[in-house]
Amino acid sequence: MDFIRKERRYIVMAFFILLITALNLGHGQKRHVDEKGVLSAKTIGELGITEDKIKAFFESDRPLARVFKYGFMAVMSAFLLGILLNLRVIVRKGDAIFKIDPGRAPVAWSSYDILKVVIIIVFSGYALNAFEHFTLKPFNVSLDSNLLVIVNTFLIDAIAVLVILYFVMVKYGKGVDSLGLKSAGIHKNILVGIAAYAFILPTLLAILILSMLLMDFLGYKPPPQPVFDLFLEEKRSNVILFLTIFVSVLGPMIEEIFFRGFLYGAVKKRFGIAAGVILSAALFSALHTNIIGFLPIMALGVLMAYLYETTGSLVASITVHVLHNSLIVSFVFLIKELIK
Repeated sequence: MDFIRKERRYIVMAFFILLITALNLGHGQKRHVDEKGVLSAKTIGELGITEDKIKAFFESDRPLARVFKYGFMAVMSAFLLGILLNLRVIVRKGDAIFKIDPGRAPVAWSSYDILKVVIIIVFSGYALNAFEHFTLKPFNVSLDSNLLVIVNTFLIDAIAVLVILYFVMVKYGKGVDSLGLKSAGIHKNILVGIAAYAFILPTLLAILILSMLLMDFLGYKPPPQPVFDLFLEEKRSNVILFLTIFVSVLGPMIEEIFFRGFLYGAVKKRFGIAAGVILSAALFSALHTNIIGFLPIMALGVLMAYLYETTGSLVASITVHVLHNSLIVSFVFLIKELIK
């Protein structure tokens, strides 16, 4: 009974989440744009993107064509650098470039606090949807679906950061440096992040190709990715700009604060470094992607947890995350240009 009285607010929120989830089970609405041939496409070819069209685009004098050409050269350079870095590690027989500090003090919060934060975030998402439903619908107010998704995602992420800061700074009286938010050595850690992403790039590509071949062999068709749909459908430049900044920069920063700064530290404290790296990476991947992208994103999560563990700062992992998301967004922009 003492436990129920002490944690009643979280129990009520958890019950509300379970109730709403049960009511919505089997009734979730999916956004479809089959008439545009975006979500229903299986391949690049089905989007109307042919080899001739790609060649014509890159041979044109359009400013965006030049940007993508230079970008492609940069990615290829990073890929080659990654191969060289991998060979260096192999030659050195896998010796770690950065040494882990086993004496680093554990975080003040626990795995139980992670559960509480997750409950608050999920509850806030449901509460936000309920608020919109009961305030907008009675007045026949209809908001653009794309804009509503972006605003809701931004608000939920903002709530997540505020809740984490409350637990760390108010409940436990710690500073933001305990989350890895440190300015010391920022330039060095940015360079470490750039080198680390180049290092993992060949591995990510290899895992992705193998995953796609396996899923194709099994006849599995991945579900559409909502964020890609938003980019492909949206026409307003100001919305696209905000979405680009959010997905490429703000999103990675918020996710690193949660997964590496907050979650990893608590899991490591309870189960150790190895389990903390694997579990935080697995949860990170499970939240982000479908089955085809699970292993590549998990590999990325392992790298970012390793960088956080070895540097003691989120700067390197944020740099990797920003680079990866920016590369994905650039690819989506290229698709958007080619299907015009």
